[in-house]
Amino acid sequence: MSTSAAAEAAPQTPDADGTTPAPDGTIRAPEPPLPLWRSGPYLAWLLSDTGQALGSALQFFLVPLLVVLVTGDAAAAGTVAAVGLGGRVATTLLGGVLADRHDLRRLMVLSGLLAAAVVTGMVAVVGLDLGLVALGVLNLLAGIRAGLLAGASDAALKQVVPSGQLPGASAANQARDAAVSMGGPPLAGLLLGLGAVPALLAAAVAYLVAAAGALVLRGDFRPEPAAAPSSIRADVVFGLRWLWARPELRRVMGVALLLNLGLNAAVTTLLYHLATTGEDPARIGLVSTSLGVGMLVGAVAAAPLVQRLPSGWVAMAGMTMAGLSMLVLPFVPGFWGRLAVLAVGILGAPATNAAMMSYLMHRTPRAVLGRVMSAAQLVSAGATPLAPVVAGFGLALLGLRPTLLVCAAVCLLAVAAVLTSRALRTLPRPAQWDRAEA
Repeated sequence: MSTSAAAEAAPQTPDADGTTPAPDGTIRAPEPPLPLWRSGPYLAWLLSDTGQALGSALQFFLVPLLVVLVTGDAAAAGTVAAVGLGGRVATTLLGGVLADRHDLRRLMVLSGLLAAAVVTGMVAVVGLDLGLVALGVLNLLAGIRAGLLAGASDAALKQVVPSGQLPGASAANQARDAAVSMGGPPLAGLLLGLGAVPALLAAAVAYLVAAAGALVLRGDFRPEPAAAPSSIRADVVFGLRWLWARPELRRVMGVALLLNLGLNAAVTTLLYHLATTGEDPARIGLVSTSLGVGMLVGAVAAAPLVQRLPSGWVAMAGMTMAGLSMLVLPFVPGFWGRLAVLAVGILGAPATNAAMMSYLMHRTPRAVLGRVMSAAQLVSAGATPLAPVVAGFGLALLGLRPTLLVCAAVCLLAVAAVLTSRALRTLPRPAQWDRAEA
């Protein structure tokens, strides 16, 4: 066999950058990545993350309701729920350190197994009638588990898909979250009709599915080697300092806080107003349904938008839509008109979230990704307790229309935060992110 024939017959090994040398010495361009829906690692990750999301949705709905059904005390239900939320918030930053120090796939498996074990413990508490304190302790453990381990799944996404596909994957997650938020409570209610034990067991099964999805996940999820051993406190401080030293990423976090606070406060204000004016509870529930429909429709449209349009434009359009809708909301008469405005206002949120949060992941190296994502979770969670405060005091001191206008102003502040940041305002589409940073 001649030398040239041998060269043609020999398999070509890709270089480190993904290119492949041709037999004539030229360099072939790297093959494009598989579409998300044909990527085995992504589908395994999505199965795991969806199991986690569904289990959490069922558990979040069931636990307070079980307390009410057993004790008849709404305050006790709120206390048990708050204990779980407090455990999660208190351990979220520590969870970021764990994600940066350990194999993310193993953390995902452990998260699913521990969550299933805790919910199974709740089954025993309910079945054996062990009382409110035991259920509260288990809900606290569930919150701690979520704070320490649930963030590993978000951090792992960057290892599963190329950076250019992060916005599409984030948009798909937004659609999944909208579907879970719409379908989770009715499913939990249906299961609860069969009994508390079957309902909780369904949540445990969802968590086991999450663990199984992580088990079949393939890829390298190990942490980067540490230069030197350090304390947990030092790691937390380093991660926060790393984030604070990057103004454009700091601005992304601020935008997320303002947008979530403005939208959540507006929705909570409307819910409180309807409840205090004697509106039918079934109609009040339609507020959440309208938001879920808007989120789902917006999430389906988000995938092509975030890939094809400049990310800065997507973010500004989504936030402007939310701010203007909140401005219009106080002046719209009638129940159905307000629901329509809410649905329209939330349409742009999935694309905005996908563009901004995927850019945050793209810019963050693996060494600090867990800590940065945990900080992002804390910022987003910060809007949750503030929204009822704004709604409650606003309605008491100002009334419905002025409070909704305050919420609109907060949403528009998020628009201003992007407009006044050249780095975010001119952020190109994902395929050009690396070029823009050069």
